[in-house]
Amino acid sequence: MPFVSFLGCDGSGKSAVIAGLSERLIAQGRRVQQGHWRPRAFAADTSESVILIADDPHGQVPRGAFTSILKLGWLWLNWWIGWSRGLRKASHSGYVLFDRFHGDLLVDPQRYRYGGPMWLARLACHLMPQPDIVFFLDAEPAVLLSRKQEVSEAALIHSREKYLKLCESHERFQIIDASQPLDQVIERVIALFR
Repeated sequence: MPFVSFLGCDGSGKSAVIAGLSERLIAQGRRVQQGHWRPRAFAADTSESVILIADDPHGQVPRGAFTSILKLGWLWLNWWIGWSRGLRKASHSGYVLFDRFHGDLLVDPQRYRYGGPMWLARLACHLMPQPDIVFFLDAEPAVLLSRKQEVSEAALIHSREKYLKLCESHERFQIIDASQPLDQVIERVIALFR
């Protein structure tokens, strides 16, 4: 299952799991390409990944409906151009690992300042390239807050509920207990690749 995405609330360990998994796959001679949220479809070199750090992911005001719809179209375009320009090929010859992907918009539209209709976001996400498998790194809010304090406990509880509901929507979603030690989380992910 070469196109893999990781979802989880802030503090779930997505970056650490992706880094550890990448290290193991590369040690086995596998090719690994990483991404964050969306492909860099219009970058000169699409093999590089850029991770944008959001110190206050819920601190900005959502865009208006019209601007949100334009940004959603931009996201859709980035995914299809990125997929055709390299991600499809990379997923056939190795592993493509994404920290978040377009499905995250359905759980946390505020993080992406999306103020448009959710039915349109659901449709657009459905019509974008889909990961072969999505790992939701799950942990209790108290565990998440002990690792990161970027969002409130109430926001974590709300997001976790929405992630768990999203996981029920398709068999490609796998829930991993992210409160375990990092090596155990990575081992569980590797076991589910098979």
